[in-house]
Amino acid sequence: MSSDSRSQQPKHDREAFGPSPVDLALLAIHQDLKGITDGEPSPSIPALANADPDHFGIVIATADGHVYETGDTRVPFSIQSISKAFTYGLALEDRGFEYVDSKIDVEPSGDAFNEISLDPVTHRPANPMINAGAITSTWMVADKDGTPRRERIRRLYSACADRELSIDDDVQRQESAEGHRNRALGWMLRSVDIIEEEPTQALEDYFAQCSVMLDARDLARMGATLAAGGLNPRTGERVLEPATVQRMLSVMNSCGMYDDAGEWFVRVGLPGKSGVGGGIIAVVPGQLAVATFSPPLDQHGNSVRGVAACERLSQALDLHFARGPRASRQTVRSINSLATSPSLMRRDQEAREYLANSCRDIAILEIQGDLLFPGAEETVRAMRDVAETAESLILDLTAVDQVADFVPRMLANAANGIQQADCDVVVVGGENWQGSLGETPLFKTREKALVHVEDSVLAGSSADRQASDHDVLLHSDALRRMGEEAAERIWKRSTVVTVPKGEYLPPRYSRGGTVQWVLEGTAQIIANTKDADERPIRGLRPGTVVMDPREEEIPDAQEPAGPNGQAQAMNVRAATDLKLGVLSADALSELESEDPEAALALWKALAWVEAEDIVASLQEAVGWEPGNHWDDQS
Repeated sequence: MSSDSRSQQPKHDREAFGPSPVDLALLAIHQDLKGITDGEPSPSIPALANADPDHFGIVIATADGHVYETGDTRVPFSIQSISKAFTYGLALEDRGFEYVDSKIDVEPSGDAFNEISLDPVTHRPANPMINAGAITSTWMVADKDGTPRRERIRRLYSACADRELSIDDDVQRQESAEGHRNRALGWMLRSVDIIEEEPTQALEDYFAQCSVMLDARDLARMGATLAAGGLNPRTGERVLEPATVQRMLSVMNSCGMYDDAGEWFVRVGLPGKSGVGGGIIAVVPGQLAVATFSPPLDQHGNSVRGVAACERLSQALDLHFARGPRASRQTVRSINSLATSPSLMRRDQEAREYLANSCRDIAILEIQGDLLFPGAEETVRAMRDVAETAESLILDLTAVDQVADFVPRMLANAANGIQQADCDVVVVGGENWQGSLGETPLFKTREKALVHVEDSVLAGSSADRQASDHDVLLHSDALRRMGEEAAERIWKRSTVVTVPKGEYLPPRYSRGGTVQWVLEGTAQIIANTKDADERPIRGLRPGTVVMDPREEEIPDAQEPAGPNGQAQAMNVRAATDLKLGVLSADALSELESEDPEAALALWKALAWVEAEDIVASLQEAVGWEPGNHWDDQS
């Protein structure tokens, strides 16, 4: 990503931007679903049965540590069966894949979570997400370095959540008191040597792990650690190995929602895990995690509102695995200042100096790749971050490829919030964004957007003052360098020419060897390619100069004819009604013969102009500045 030379002092109150479009999307889903009254809290223990059925929270946590939330996201609840996925990961790291696989299969069972069932031949539980497999996973976690199994499990959950989580003693006592079916599973596992010792302690530790208290925000951060391949995105701590997380997510994918796993995967399309405490976690590998909390459960033991919220998010934000983004580059390609990445419009020195000082806090945010939810979320977050310290924001979307249907509305909402806080936003979008960004100014090319913003900055300044043709010429980039007396002698040999908007400078004034000063309006230098296409390569403002130093006699075979039928590769076209001062080739020849001192001064001045133009082009292209040294490592 390119360096950003803008001021980092806040210029806008971030709160003035309003809610992020992601927060607004969560809020809309929450509002739509909170009225669902289906389902009942789990009756398995009093702590669950007495949960408030109106509680409902939704959280998204990204794989780089950002959190969006709405509703009851700070209400504590017990993790319950969501713990199974994380304890399974710890068992894999303690015992190794081969040993764990010898004790637990990874096949969808189609059974309820507490079904008493083992494979008739191997006696293994079908997978680690049903209770028989989960109890086996807990047993396989070792006491290590003086730390008991139960504490190591709690520490793992805490490391994933980036917060110290605790076991609720009352919930644990209730789980143990009502855990008869699980005890039957434990002793059955012991009878077939899946568990190789007396199972009582493993069962009590299993009850304890299900009693760890957390909230939806904690749960989302635990999921984000899985989305980041086992690396906690907030702390940078390696909590689980990538291969372990891959196995965890694979099993969650096929088995995490019990006998509703197939329906879940069709509708939501993400690795998920539910708990009878009302929580659900869903993970988009490499991108984000969704966590929901709502106590009323369906017949499968899954939160009714939670399942509905995950389905809505998957559809609205294109999170389904079948709609995942292509592997791509980083979404934010560069963040630069308009002062260091100006337009190609050639302006006089006073205007350039004014823009260099006034455009430092105008940011250019360049976006690339696919804008599905991950890229769109990163773009919106970058827009709001940059706008906090910018006077204005230019959002360049020309390098964007695939765009999800919801993204234009999301970007328009973000731009609208930023503009309401008095930070102007313009968008560069090519042909693909027409009519999709509301009132936000939209330009087809980056050059047009940059010129528009620069002109807006110059408007009303001394650098944009109206002057006579004579004064414009005398203070132009070229003639101001040679002194007023020499400039006057050149002015007297010049001809004033007007060109209507859209037309080219007539051939007699655009022959090789002519010098042209812009007096009023704007012009473009048009390059003619070998396939006869026309491409603007430079803009010209009043006070700027252009010259084609070549001789007229250029063989047709070497270069194509321009629009005037001439053998030349560059032409001047009026972008607006245009007035030029032209020193013709004949007049220049006469100047060289009759006033060589003025002619030499003119050539020196033109050389300076071209040198400045080269420096500006280098700064634009590669960030080079005078004084830098190039070497093989550059």
